[in-house]
Amino acid sequence: MAASNEGTPVADNKMYRPPQQEETQLTLDEVIDRLKESLPNIPGIGGAGSAGLVFAALIVIAIIWAGTGFYTVGPDQEAVLRTFGKFTGTTTGGLHWHYPGPIGKRDVVAVTTTRRMELGFRSGADGFTVAQSVTNESLMITGDENIVDVQAVVQYRIADLQSFLFEVDDPGDADRGVAAGNPEGRTLRDIAETALRQVVGARNIDDVLTTEKEQVQTEVLLKMRELAADYKTGIDVLQVLLQNVNPPLEVQSAFEDVVRAREDRERLINLAEAYQAAEIPKASGEAAKITEAAEGFKQGRIARAQGEADGFDAILEGYLQSPDITRQRLYLEAMEEILPGVTKFILSDTGVLPFLPLDGSGGNTISGAGGAQ
Repeated sequence: MAASNEGTPVADNKMYRPPQQEETQLTLDEVIDRLKESLPNIPGIGGAGSAGLVFAALIVIAIIWAGTGFYTVGPDQEAVLRTFGKFTGTTTGGLHWHYPGPIGKRDVVAVTTTRRMELGFRSGADGFTVAQSVTNESLMITGDENIVDVQAVVQYRIADLQSFLFEVDDPGDADRGVAAGNPEGRTLRDIAETALRQVVGARNIDDVLTTEKEQVQTEVLLKMRELAADYKTGIDVLQVLLQNVNPPLEVQSAFEDVVRAREDRERLINLAEAYQAAEIPKASGEAAKITEAAEGFKQGRIARAQGEADGFDAILEGYLQSPDITRQRLYLEAMEEILPGVTKFILSDTGVLPFLPLDGSGGNTISGAGGAQ
């Protein structure tokens, strides 16, 4: 059907749809062209040229490459820097920058951490449980030609990182999980085994098993430090600890009997020393008591003898002055001591006189003619 007025749209049997934008797909060349147009004009290159795009890409790549040169060193770490493979220095804790690869390379290693190496055994997963014994490392000959099984733990740290990384080409130790290149692999194990065998080989088996373990540890430590310095490993051995020191299984029971006998001997010696420590003060006290009593008796006898001597001197002096009187007096005193319970009278030219003792009791007299009764 046609429209009645001019300019009126003609209706047909199709539905009206709003206009839609056509979908266009950009090719790679169109994207590059648009990037070229967006670049600023660079003198000598041209804003829309391909050289400008390459230059901008190089700048971005250079910025990203330079950004990869930043690195952080922890407080317990140290970094070794290399430029074109040559050592150029070390850095300590903090944020630093060094040429990224392939120009430069850096190795960040923990140097203050105490590391551990097991000799003669391998621990379990927890690091402490003994899983198995490594007899080719632990069996060694003592100075008296006995075989002993020695297991030890070596504690160490990195003292010189440059020497640790570059001075020793170590094949590594797969058994302990140490990669090739660092001296803490086969080199450190050989140093520990050599030092331990040398020290144990200079001592008797009894010294190693019982009395001189501390001396063995000290000597092994000094020998390991000396060898590590000679090889320029950069490792500082901190401590050597003997874990298990046992004789071979075939004679282990006999050695255990010897050890028990020695322990019994030490126990009896300690008991005897304790008894000695308790009895000696007691005996010393008794001796001092007897000595003091003897000294008192001595002083008493000396004083008594001195008194008797002084009395004799006094009698002698009186006798020299009056012999008759002194003689008569001595006679009467002797009679008084000899006849203490007898009545006594004194007969003289003047008659009978009663004998009065010096104590004034008046019970004793001497009678008779010229004598005593």
